Amino acid sequence: MYPTFIEALERRLEQGLPGRDAQLKMAPPGRLDYTVEEILGQNPRLAAVMLLVFRRQGEWKTLFTRRHDYEGVHSGQISLPGGKREETDPDFQFTALRETREEIGLYESGIRILGALSELYVPPSHFMIYPYIGYAGTDPVFVPDPAEVKELIEVPLSLFSNPGARKMETIRTSKYEIPSVPAFVYQNHLIWGATAIVLSEFSEIFASLETLNT
Repeated sequence: MYPTFIEALERRLEQGLPGRDAQLKMAPPGRLDYTVEEILGQNPRLAAVMLLVFRRQGEWKTLFTRRHDYEGVHSGQISLPGGKREETDPDFQFTALRETREEIGLYESGIRILGALSELYVPPSHFMIYPYIGYAGTDPVFVPDPAEVKELIEVPLSLFSNPGARKMETIRTSKYEIPSVPAFVYQNHLIWGATAIVLSEFSEIFASLETLNT
């Protein structure tokens, strides 16, 4: 039997999403407000990501990957498992499941899809991202692909309902510096950009279910 929290989360996702207003609370400064139709009209690259929910040591958590450093706009960033849709993928849910297996070694049979979050456009890489939420049970085993993943980071879901975890940070990369960027801070990790925007919407959904988070 699935825990009450998972059942409630699945039902909540069926009732509609907070959408763009929730997303923009963690968006970097200067982000333009695009409609989905406008972006799809520009033939963006398409991708899907997975926000995994699982139980570890009596606590609900989710998983992030840290990218390797490379010559690109997302070098070293913390991300959700996921990646580009292939032409042979029948839909975005399939993409999210396939990419999760390829990146962290968690097979499709070990994930129950609970629902989807709002799509998100990422201007620097011209990607339209489709996020899914999946339940991975208790103590799932992750086997990251060392070619794609530098580090796995498990984070308590409670972080995203903690106002103190939201900070304005200066983001420094090998190529540029961005002052005053909203980020979730966990230990020495900064979660910002597209990932933080996805989590901003999820955090509003999670906050409504906190009383069941036991």
